[in-house]
Amino acid sequence: MRLRLVFLICAVCLATGVAAAEDPLDEAKSFLELGKKLVAQGTDDDDNGKIREGLEKLREAKKRFERARREPRLTEAQRNRIRVYLLDVDARIDWYAPAKSGGVTSKKDDPAATEVPLPKKKRGERLGLWSKRVRKAYDAAEAVAGRAALARGMASGAGVLALPELFDLFRKEADPDARDGVHEALAMVGTYRVANEMSRYAVPSKEAQWDHALDVIYRCLEKPDKQEKEKPFMSAIRDFHRMKNYDLSLEILRHLDKMGTPGIAALGEVIYIDDFGHHERTIRMLSKKRDRRAVPPLCYKMNRFKFEYRVQMPAHRALLEMGWYAVPELIDRLDDKAAGIWISWTLRKISGEAMGTDKRKWHDWWKTERLRHPEIFEDPDEKRAPQVTGKPREGRK
Repeated sequence: MRLRLVFLICAVCLATGVAAAEDPLDEAKSFLELGKKLVAQGTDDDDNGKIREGLEKLREAKKRFERARREPRLTEAQRNRIRVYLLDVDARIDWYAPAKSGGVTSKKDDPAATEVPLPKKKRGERLGLWSKRVRKAYDAAEAVAGRAALARGMASGAGVLALPELFDLFRKEADPDARDGVHEALAMVGTYRVANEMSRYAVPSKEAQWDHALDVIYRCLEKPDKQEKEKPFMSAIRDFHRMKNYDLSLEILRHLDKMGTPGIAALGEVIYIDDFGHHERTIRMLSKKRDRRAVPPLCYKMNRFKFEYRVQMPAHRALLEMGWYAVPELIDRLDDKAAGIWISWTLRKISGEAMGTDKRKWHDWWKTERLRHPEIFEDPDEKRAPQVTGKPREGRK
């Protein structure tokens, strides 16, 4: 009896150890595949109970993907893959949840969406098949407003799974009004996949599509950071600057500056490209911003290893003009080996405090000092400037 009990305890411990050692990402994938299988079976058999069971598995998969994403040792590539899985899970949950109508408004709710075919869920129509059916209706539609509504319908109904069709429409649609709907649809979906696709047009041979790609990027930048992360679209802006086309970059800078708060993070991207005539102008623009997102490119400019005082000093003065708005970001960047000394000097000029490059001392000091500057911590998304994007111009001068 004792031997049997010992064996049972060992077996339980071993099973627990194996479960603990299992990769949480593999667990999430297993729940995703099981959820997709159950939902597919449920739609084929018209079994709502099986669909609900599948949705439960999909929701569990979402929890596990989110838990796996918090793992600090993940690479950026791994995080991107998890984001793709999460987008897929969210799209499927939204699609098959009983309370949803497929994300497409009816004629009664929205006359502008009357040409968007509603999904035939009772017949088990899959999300991807519905997206293709809408695309077929798009190709057959003669009314421009109808095509724009169909593009938006694909985005709201199929989410990230509609992107292949929307990218194809982006490349082929010629009518400005219908194209505006396609741009809006791409911005509705967002994600780094849209940013990467728009980056593909940052080459001289794609000049005819530059304005259109940039218009989508601007629309995505205008979305609050809680809805759409800026980083992928900042990288897309940098790709356009890499061509070192003077007029194009100047146009981008002016547009981002006019956007106000939504354009601040991307405004400094040209600083990271070898200067071809825009760094001084950009530094002046950044000096007028009252937002910590304007600080990183200015710190990059203060590289002490380059020994270019005439280059470093304008960035230092721009930070002094920003004043207290720059302080939180400057403190976070004190351990920058290239710019740390310049940053500590800038902090001393703004605050009157002399603590060198000791990041811990500055952090401790800021815990109290920050209470005197509440205006710095206002949510910029709550005071955003009016949106300035619109229909892209037809052709460039």
